[in-house]
Amino acid sequence: MDRQHVEQLFRRHYRHMYTVACSLLYDSEESEDVVSEVFAQILADDVVLVPGSEDGYLMRSVRNRCLNLIAHKSVKERV
Repeated sequence: MDRQHVEQLFRRHYRHMYTVACSLLYDSEESEDVVSEVFAQILADDVVLVPGSEDGYLMRSVRNRCLNLIAHKSVKERV
């Protein structure tokens, strides 16, 4: 996926992705990081998104990253 297309997706979906991340993490800085990491991963892995499936992919990616972060924090707190 080219950089310009990823930038368009970022502009179009950032606010909703950030809102989802905030609702799971309750932390604005971590939420910003999670959303940025999703887009960085798309660029790094050269992910090909099927038109029409971008929204679902992005929201699922944010949710999964948030859940992984929560799980990691949980393990870290136990140790």
